[in-house]
Amino acid sequence: MQRRVRAVCVGSVLMMAATTAYAGPANRFHGSPPVAINLSGFGAPLWAVKQNPADLQIFATGQSNFKELEEVPQLGPVFNGRSCAGCHSQPAIGGAGLFINEIRVRNNTQPGPVHIFAVDNFLRNGAQTQGNTTIFPQGIEAEPLGCQITVPGCQLSPCQQEEAAKTTFSTSLGTCDPTSADFHSGGNCVVGRSALATFGDGLVEAVSDQTLEQIAENEPPKIQGTVKMVTENFTTTAHVGRFGWKDDHASLRGFSGDAYLNEMGITNPDNQQEVSVCAANETAYGVQLEDTGVEDTTDPNGRADIDRFSDFMRGLAPPPTLPQNASARNGSALFTSMGCAGCHTASMTTAANPASFIAAATGGAPISQTLNQTLANQTFHPYSDFLLHEMGSLGDGITSGAAGPTMMRTVPLWGIRPKSQLLHDGRAADIPTAITLHDGQGKPAARAFGALSAQQQLDVVNFLNTL
Repeated sequence: MQRRVRAVCVGSVLMMAATTAYAGPANRFHGSPPVAINLSGFGAPLWAVKQNPADLQIFATGQSNFKELEEVPQLGPVFNGRSCAGCHSQPAIGGAGLFINEIRVRNNTQPGPVHIFAVDNFLRNGAQTQGNTTIFPQGIEAEPLGCQITVPGCQLSPCQQEEAAKTTFSTSLGTCDPTSADFHSGGNCVVGRSALATFGDGLVEAVSDQTLEQIAENEPPKIQGTVKMVTENFTTTAHVGRFGWKDDHASLRGFSGDAYLNEMGITNPDNQQEVSVCAANETAYGVQLEDTGVEDTTDPNGRADIDRFSDFMRGLAPPPTLPQNASARNGSALFTSMGCAGCHTASMTTAANPASFIAAATGGAPISQTLNQTLANQTFHPYSDFLLHEMGSLGDGITSGAAGPTMMRTVPLWGIRPKSQLLHDGRAADIPTAITLHDGQGKPAARAFGALSAQQQLDVVNFLNTL
């Protein structure tokens, strides 16, 4: 089925902005004032993209698709959300997740996440009216999106019953601790996954494999990262993984196609097999619940929705930085002396010709020459090596290809200041807790942070809130 792509006026690009002040965890620190946290500029396009009408139009159209709500019969039949922006929204479209939107199970018998929702309990009551006008023509969408499989007492629909059987999910399963005796004896467990921010990901994609491999070689042996080679569905060439909690994707196209299928249940040119056919030939209130064939097809312009999502993320600027006061400058020095910079690499530089390896659109079109020039030879500051590291008890317990249960990708620290939940499952509500929970290769840095004075810890937090 050909999906409609809505054209967007360049002037309508949405930039969500806010300004606030952050005082840190209540009563935790005293001394130097915190850095005032300004969120203006998150979600903006790269400066050169903003200056180029053609590239800005591509970015804006992609942004429109990124926030578009999907509907049945394309949506589902099992899914976690209805739009990309539904999971990537904090503090602007393209950002991190405000809630835990995905669950993984250790003894899952199918690849991918547990799907929280299903279309066969999505609608109720049929079409409604307002006077003589029909509203909600497909029925009222049950809030919140029907009975959630993760809620105890949920009366599971047929699709959800199938999902529970395939994934071995149960609300009684505890959080994975890959260092526990129960885990080593084969015990089942679950882990939450928060959505990662995509700000600046076009620059990350434009880094060559050789650069990431060299970063790994240069790291001290005790904290050396692991390079994960990934061969995505649309190519036979392996590249260094850099996106996702387990480095499962090397390109934004691969990331988009996987998410469209596994988070929204929408088949696409790179992922043409449905996750489930549990609602095949089924209707609710006269509405077909499942489409047939590839639901996201490549349009006459050579782009499918997954290409539009990639266009948007590729053009996103990195999080804006803030000026550093004396406390933050001291925190920067402490960050390095603690050993944090060993994995949270401050700077890296993109390739001279990113178009030579950035995946073309599903219709074959490469990135524009002007965007290639924009992305080329750019030094940026993500504070991540984008490599896998052994994290001990902080691992999520899930094996994904070469990424074992204790291995996690180094989280970029740029743009950390607006996040309301930290680490892969939101187990940390503030930066000091997130640092303290580091284990495995991150344990020495956590111990070093614990040995700091309260003022020095505040300095580190103030530094991180400027990135």
